[in-house]
Amino acid sequence: MIVTLAGAGWVLPLAGGMLVISTLLVMWRLLVGPSRPDRAVAVDALTMIGVAGVAVLALMSEQAVLLDVAIVLAIVSFLGSVAFALLFTGTHSSDHPHGQPGGRPPDCRPPQDEGGER
Repeated sequence: MIVTLAGAGWVLPLAGGMLVISTLLVMWRLLVGPSRPDRAVAVDALTMIGVAGVAVLALMSEQAVLLDVAIVLAIVSFLGSVAFALLFTGTHSSDHPHGQPGGRPPDCRPPQDEGGER
């Protein structure tokens, strides 16, 4: 079965060019990113650009086996995203209520024993 895409002569090269520009922008974020989570998101975005690039290459070369490669890359990318999420869990102040590790507001102290010495 042969499938022809309308406008494939100009749409696929345009999509490839847009993926190259996106790769350059995301690489800039990866290198300059002010924090580790920014860099993790950039790596995730690069893998998704890679998935899209393999899919565009599969359409341009008319090789369906490349779509399997794109699916496997997407699954591996998802597992990497989960690993990054687990790596950064608990590193941001918004992960804890009131911004404190114990969950108490900064002016709240634990109750003290008023009963004297034991």
